[in-house]
Amino acid sequence: MIDSKNQSTAINPNISDFTINKYQELLVLAKKNYNFVSYQNINFNQKFVLWRHDCDFSLNRALKLAELEKRENIVTTYFINLHCEFYNLFEREQSEIIRQIINLGHNIGIHFDINYYNVKSEEDLKKWLIFEKNIFIKLFNIKPIVFSFHNPNLFSLSFEKKKYTGLINCYSKQFKNNVGYISDSNGYWRFKRLSDVLSLAKEKNIQVLTHPAWWQDVISSPYDRIQRCVKGRAKNILDNYNEQLKKDGRINFGKEKSKDR
Repeated sequence: MIDSKNQSTAINPNISDFTINKYQELLVLAKKNYNFVSYQNINFNQKFVLWRHDCDFSLNRALKLAELEKRENIVTTYFINLHCEFYNLFEREQSEIIRQIINLGHNIGIHFDINYYNVKSEEDLKKWLIFEKNIFIKLFNIKPIVFSFHNPNLFSLSFEKKKYTGLINCYSKQFKNNVGYISDSNGYWRFKRLSDVLSLAKEKNIQVLTHPAWWQDVISSPYDRIQRCVKGRAKNILDNYNEQLKKDGRINFGKEKSKDR
């Protein structure tokens, strides 16, 4: 269950688990033993899995998982952080990725950074949730129905109502008390290994949280996976700059001598 006191019990980080091929195996295993449901159509009397993604580092990797899930006929929910330091939702290329994920049939939720707004009360929370919900409506012509807290702490986890401003709360008391919880935060399993849970299928229902950046084509450490996201992002920005100068017929002074060219 979700609890701020939970700590990883893993001595072995199971780094080899976090590849695209392994991810597909997990999806197939989950389909075999659970019913995939979305937040808007949960039946607590049935055995189900809620599969969600908090997009903390890379929308490009999110799209890779969304495409794979589409091939497996699975619908999941992608939680987007308006204030992410690793991507900019208002960039044309990045917002287009969100539209592609939506067009693949997946759901979009709000990954809410409570610390960005210095939220001190429920009224603060409601005010800024409405603000962010309206941005998603205007940008993507969708109405999010669910939100999750970014980097949840004791304070954010104290908000336990089922909904705030009409948005389902992923960390409500109902989810905390009645739904099993597995996360790949920081690039390793918390608090159980997902393949074990899905194989045993003893949990009546579970909420699976993944972060797309951890799921790469080859086996690598969590640090290396983050490096790949950061360097890929930096390369894309630099390529855009170089392409713009080339398009405008301008001189790109220093490019030929740069070791980053």
